[in-house]
Amino acid sequence: MSAIKTISRRRMLRRSARALGSIMLAPIVFHARGADADSGNRAMLHYQDSPKDGKRCADCTAFKPGADAASDTGTCKVIGGPVSPNGWCMAFSPR
Repeated sequence: MSAIKTISRRRMLRRSARALGSIMLAPIVFHARGADADSGNRAMLHYQDSPKDGKRCADCTAFKPGADAASDTGTCKVIGGPVSPNGWCMAFSPR
């Protein structure tokens, strides 16, 4: 007798769908978390809390001011976290 087991078409399609779903979900499951990515962006873009050559975050297109006017921090679309309005990074783009 032959030891080869035949697989029905339905079973093969189910297994293929599961495998494809697993492959598609892998990048989502293993994606870096926000805090790690933010600190990497800060280092890669040489972020500093002081202005450089008169350029500062408050004058950049990626800077978004804080919710209240008295806030001493804002957020950055490039770095992805809180930044000082007087800070600077290599991604500076004047308004």
